[in-house]
Amino acid sequence: MNKMRLAVVCDAMRKKDLSEVLVIESLSFAEPWTEEMFVHELNSERIARSLVARADEGAGERVVGFLCAWIVSGELHINNLAVHPGYRGRGVASRLLDEILVRAYANAVTVGYLEVRESNAAASKLYKAYGFRPIGRRRNYYEHPREDAIVMRRQPL
Repeated sequence: MNKMRLAVVCDAMRKKDLSEVLVIESLSFAEPWTEEMFVHELNSERIARSLVARADEGAGERVVGFLCAWIVSGELHINNLAVHPGYRGRGVASRLLDEILVRAYANAVTVGYLEVRESNAAASKLYKAYGFRPIGRRRNYYEHPREDAIVMRRQPL
């Protein structure tokens, strides 16, 4: 597969995106979010920011990644980020992170937090490249398989 950067457009997730988002979610996580969880995020407009990355590869636009975050009380909380396996390593996650950080700045956010599975070296490397640093551990945070989460913070944002 060609691993060149993929041109994507990031915009707000819509309910009509959920079928593609759910496929990416199920391909990415052992404990995937349900449709109801995504709908809850979409309906929580006051704090939730849900984004999709769309690629146009000739046959029309396709959702190739997504990010769900909260912006609340001057803080950014990244809750879920995934890229379709066929598009990983092509800058999609970076583009989503760039977009959420722009939106966070616009909302006077000063600090960002996230949790990452301890064994997810690729995600940890990406987050560290964006200035997130480990600050703690949540023991047995993930169930399938059971594993700790590393809590990361970026400050200043």
